[in-house]
Amino acid sequence: MNPLVIVAGSMVGLGIFAAVSQLVPGRPKLDAALARIHAAGGQSVDQRGLRAVTGWIGTAVPWLPVPAADLALLGKEREQWMVSKVVWGLAGLGAVPLFGLALAMVGYRFPWVAPAFVSLLAGVGLFFAPDLVIKVNAAEKRADFRHALTSYLDLVALERGAGAGPTDSLEAAAQIGGGWAFARIAMALDAARKASRPPWEGLASLAAETGVTELADLAEIAEVAGHEGARILQTLAARAESMRNEALAATKAKAGSRSTTMVVPIAVLGMGFLILLIFPVVYRTFL
Repeated sequence: MNPLVIVAGSMVGLGIFAAVSQLVPGRPKLDAALARIHAAGGQSVDQRGLRAVTGWIGTAVPWLPVPAADLALLGKEREQWMVSKVVWGLAGLGAVPLFGLALAMVGYRFPWVAPAFVSLLAGVGLFFAPDLVIKVNAAEKRADFRHALTSYLDLVALERGAGAGPTDSLEAAAQIGGGWAFARIAMALDAARKASRPPWEGLASLAAETGVTELADLAEIAEVAGHEGARILQTLAARAESMRNEALAATKAKAGSRSTTMVVPIAVLGMGFLILLIFPVVYRTFL
């Protein structure tokens, strides 16, 4: 077997593996999270160089939209996202010429215009591929956050019903629940408490950072209770029930859309089965 064919096949397989690894979100690393939390003001030379390069790219391409809320929700930095875009764009630009060079060395000749056009399309497409990956992963994680927020509202209502104050009920409910969503809420409340700010401001900041509007509604409800001493038990229960109904409606709509998309493959299978049935008759009649 020609070694160039093996190299070309290995390159294609490596590209498919890299694409699949980007589409499947990895587990967050505890050491990286602790390093970000306890990081001092100083940065390493590599980090400063990376920020300088990404800053130059952002200045050179000012129209490039940055999904700040999605990146914050996924726990990714802007520099990592920018580097992934540049790497994938360069990979798209270089994959087609390398593959064409391997084919040319084997003996296949073709005009250079077509590989250049395909390479440009691949580079542009892969440059924006991380945006799609970030958007899809953030949408799934935001839906998980909303499900956890529904339980958090119930816990806050139970704490308020037991006689706890607005601040105590928010913090106690965040400590009771488990999972990354409760951890993010607990971190926001802890940061607000350390900054001598009311807890609803921490929730509002987290809502603006992650794009979860339901969390902003909870912050407004808690602010009204903290300033005016209003009874929010019924309000929290009603808001939790409303979120459950919205989640149920979204799940039903998603299931309905998937059922609709299944009509096409089923119809194709039915047509294929009918063709197999009538083909012998047509063949004997006309041939």
